[in-house]
Amino acid sequence: MRIILTILLLTLFVSCSTEQLTLELYANQPVKFAKQKVTYPNNDFSVFIPKKWFWKVENYDNENIILGIDARSEPDKDGFIDLISIQKTKSFGGNIDLKSEFDYLFDLTNQQSQNIKIVESGETYILKKKAYFIHTKSDTGTYGETETISFIFNSETNGVFYYLNAGASQTSELKKNMAILIQSLKTFEIN
Repeated sequence: MRIILTILLLTLFVSCSTEQLTLELYANQPVKFAKQKVTYPNNDFSVFIPKKWFWKVENYDNENIILGIDARSEPDKDGFIDLISIQKTKSFGGNIDLKSEFDYLFDLTNQQSQNIKIVESGETYILKKKAYFIHTKSDTGTYGETETISFIFNSETNGVFYYLNAGASQTSELKKNMAILIQSLKTFEIN
């Protein structure tokens, strides 16, 4: 009986200490932070990002990317930064529908996943509309490597999609920082 109790307690301890951080956990994590509104210059979209973050309109060297912005935090005490990237793109896989574009992105991520683990993926309505997401993280165990959650959803044009990306360093502040990033992306609006 004592052995069974010890095994149960050990199992409970291990399962609590190795909590899997998921999109749902990040999206529902209560976190308060000062915000600033960013509107793309042609008024295509707007989003609230953390106040005092640096952001800029990007000129991409890729014919599929129509427009986009990148935003980043100041480096933390160890020099790590968190990122938000938003792009409006023509299909990278020549697809017209959202599910096919997601499948293309998933296969591409899976093929190029050296030291990258897909934590979870699938359909979500976290952005107030149907979207798909892929949640990845580095599995090397190196402190500070990136964890990323990428969303893809339809624009107003067939074969054109929005990609919203959140990337946070796997540090002791990962849970809080990723929650801030996801909360920011949840404010995304097409104007």
